[in-house]
Amino acid sequence: PALLQARSAPADKAALVPVRSLLTRPPVWAIFIAHFCNNWGLYLLISWLPSYFRAMGLSVGNTGLYSAAPWLAAFVTGNLAAVLADKAIARGAPVVLVRKLIVGIGLIGFATFLVLVRNVHAPALALTLVCAATAALGIGWSGFAANMLDIAPRHGAVLIGVSNTLATIPGVAGVAITGWLLDRTGTYAATFLLTAAIAIGGALIYFVFGSDR
Repeated sequence: PALLQARSAPADKAALVPVRSLLTRPPVWAIFIAHFCNNWGLYLLISWLPSYFRAMGLSVGNTGLYSAAPWLAAFVTGNLAAVLADKAIARGAPVVLVRKLIVGIGLIGFATFLVLVRNVHAPALALTLVCAATAALGIGWSGFAANMLDIAPRHGAVLIGVSNTLATIPGVAGVAITGWLLDRTGTYAATFLLTAAIAIGGALIYFVFGSDR
C-alpha cells in the first residue's frame, strides 16, 4: 500500500490545476481578450449578415448565398493559417512572433475590411469586403487558440474552457448593442466602426502582453 501511494502521489499532484496562478498571468488574459474581441466580430457576422444583405434589397435566396460565402472564406484561411504557422515554427521562427503576427493579421485585417465596408451599398462589393473580413477573422484562431497550449500545455483544456466562456459574452452583449445602434442610426456604419475598434484594441493588447511562456 505504501508503495502504491508513493507511485500515485506525483500523478495526483500533476493533476491539480493551478487556477489562481493561471488566471493572474498577463499572457493568459491577453489570450482571453484576443478571443473575446475575435468573437465580438464573429457573433456580429453570424447574427446580422442576413439582415445586412437583405437591407440591400437582395432576395431571400440571394441573401442566403451572400451570407454563406464569407464562412467558406474563413474555412479556407483558418486551415491555411494553421498549416503555415506550424511550418514556420518547425523552421525555427519564434513561437511568440508567429502567434502575434497571426493575431495581428486576423484582428487588424478584419477591422480594416469592416471599416471599408461600412458605407458600401453595392451588394457585390459588400460581399467581397465581408468575405475578406471574415477570412481575416478565421486566421486569428491559429494565434490565440494555439497559444493556450504554448503557455500551459498540461492545462490547455482549462484555459479554453474559461476563454470560451468569456468569449460568449459578445454573443449576448454584442448582438444587443448592434441592435440598439441600428435602431438609433438606421445603418450598420456605427456598428462596424465599434467592432473594428474592439478588434484593434484586442490586437494591441495581445501585442503587448502576449507570450509563449
